[in-house]
Amino acid sequence: MQVFKSSHGIKQYRRFGESGSVNMEAMESNLQSIREKLDQFAKKDVFNMDETGLFFRLQPDHSLATKQLEGKKQDKERLTVVICCNEDGSEKIPLWIIGKYLKPRCFKNVNLGSMDCEYRANKRAWMTGILFQEYVQQLDAKMDGRKILLIVDNCPAHPKNVEGIIRAFKMHYRRRFYRNLLEGYEIGISNPEKINVLDAMNLAISAWKMDINSSTIVNCFKHCKLRLLDDESSENQEQLNNDSLQQLQNLINGLKYRNAMNAEDVLNYPGENDTSFELSTDEQIIESVMETHKEDEVEDDSVELEQVSRKDALKATITLHHFLLQYEKTTPDILNAVRRIRDEIQGDIDFKKKQTTLDSYFQKPV
Repeated sequence: MQVFKSSHGIKQYRRFGESGSVNMEAMESNLQSIREKLDQFAKKDVFNMDETGLFFRLQPDHSLATKQLEGKKQDKERLTVVICCNEDGSEKIPLWIIGKYLKPRCFKNVNLGSMDCEYRANKRAWMTGILFQEYVQQLDAKMDGRKILLIVDNCPAHPKNVEGIIRAFKMHYRRRFYRNLLEGYEIGISNPEKINVLDAMNLAISAWKMDINSSTIVNCFKHCKLRLLDDESSENQEQLNNDSLQQLQNLINGLKYRNAMNAEDVLNYPGENDTSFELSTDEQIIESVMETHKEDEVEDDSVELEQVSRKDALKATITLHHFLLQYEKTTPDILNAVRRIRDEIQGDIDFKKKQTTLDSYFQKPV
């Protein structure tokens, strides 16, 4: 059995929240050795990686959330998100997202390679030893011989820098999700809260790539004081954090739930940050490994993404372009982005097949 566990990278542990594995006394005693190691690397070459649970459909209402996440329903409502970035904020590694279903129906017809994100799955939607090994190997390949220092979770002296980044990520994810709910209600979408894994991935990627900026990352690293010369995070960053929190609260207020949570409630929802689990018996260990090689026994609750023709896509870009020409907040960069999208869609069209000559307009119909 030990050989089986070792060959599949299995360890028995359980962690509650990002800081659950942090031993503060050990962290203080090892801080000097950590600083000595860090001093050997430039900030651009120091990376921190951690994973967090995400209830991707969590509504900011105590009653609805309790019903939504009771018992085994948590597994269907949870994703694990793996976040990694470097100390100076110049590199944000594409997210890894771990779900319950290997091939959700919403993935059909989707070019997952275009999403700048990696998707993996197991029956609990949690990080495992096997997935962690794959992650590190992929990161190593990405570095292409470059020497970096990777700080990972579950290290006895693991710093809290990623915690602030994870909090910012969840804040922006939920801000986007709740904004989509309000938008859905406005345009008459039925049950806009029932997003699928693909929707959640798009929200998560946007939050990570577009909303988390380098200054947020830098200040989270500084807050740990891992380097002797690091100062506390700036007042400007604190104000930005407060502004983002207030935006989230305003959206929650706008949803007008009867038993509404506050912004802090949705950022610290109980049980959300459990990202690994304890396997207590040999039978459970074997079953957990073998399940990852099976096809989904139970269908997920998503639907296939409706295929969109190139013709409809071009019409949509024209409509969007016309709207932006009339929208008072439009900038040249935004308009140029839409033009580039249209150019990309047009690029594959073989105009020769349907090319109309000028002479044809003057020819009499036969």
